[in-house]
Amino acid sequence: MAGFYHSRCVAYLIKLDEKSELLTNGVALAAACLLRSYEILDEDIDPNRHLRGAYSLASCEGSIAGSPPESLLAAGFWNYLREDITFSLFEGCPLKMDVTGSAAPRLTNGHDQLHSISLILGQIVNKAFSYQISATEWRQFVGMVHAWIDEIPQHVKPFSRGRSVTLSTVGELPSFWFLQDFHASARQYALVSLSILAVFAPPDQLSLLHSVANDVGIVGHETNKEELLDAYALEICGIAFTTNIPSVIVNSFGPIAYCGKFIRSEQARQEVIRRLAACKRPVGWPVERLISSLKNSWAAAGLPELESPTFSGEAGPSPGLLSDMSPASY
Repeated sequence: MAGFYHSRCVAYLIKLDEKSELLTNGVALAAACLLRSYEILDEDIDPNRHLRGAYSLASCEGSIAGSPPESLLAAGFWNYLREDITFSLFEGCPLKMDVTGSAAPRLTNGHDQLHSISLILGQIVNKAFSYQISATEWRQFVGMVHAWIDEIPQHVKPFSRGRSVTLSTVGELPSFWFLQDFHASARQYALVSLSILAVFAPPDQLSLLHSVANDVGIVGHETNKEELLDAYALEICGIAFTTNIPSVIVNSFGPIAYCGKFIRSEQARQEVIRRLAACKRPVGWPVERLISSLKNSWAAAGLPELESPTFSGEAGPSPGLLSDMSPASY
């Protein structure tokens, strides 16, 4: 029944006229978001193979500048942008959406902070993954991330940490607690932005990331690229599994896919695999692909192969928020 309904909806979307009210009021885009969520849950191979053309529904001009922030069209845009980011982080490819000319929202409320860093990350992904990022652009992106970190209110940052994220941390993942789920996702996007910038850093410019690393709580001044990437990855994974909320965990899969390969501690890698396997039942996402990708990356780097986990059980009680928001809250 679900497959039949999905097919009918896709066929209906394809037939929509460009002047249809369903396009302008955001209903078509919202439907595309829901259908793609079904595809991710239902497909084990290339969850992005359908509805590729639906990205045209989420044009920046119509979704941001031309719509109220609380509108269905704007909400659909942010949802689709983050889905696009997730796929690009998995595949190492540019976004399908061009966010270059998008004006970042002012950081006046919690969701604006997530929206703003989403646009920054989208621009970094498009430049870096198309291998067109110049030294000047790289410095500009570092400045954008640094400015975002400086401008966010104190209550958006973690209000408690299980322990500091020290470089070359071994053992269990660090823990972080936030007031809201989208605060956690915003911080992860800042960290993955820094990770991409570290990977593509000009050899003589890496030191510019040290001050930014201190701003996000990464300990250490004179660090090399591998240490920075390891620290960023540990915090990204720690945030995901401390919050233990489906919306945050699902939004973490892209950052974990890109950054998890830089984790150097065998104990930390085993913990990431164990927690990902435990997520399969509560979030319903096909985590096998992510686990396989991480294991292949570690094997290619000459690290010992990890045992395959069993996909059962729960992620375990680890509440990291003071509020319990639904997966659809952002």
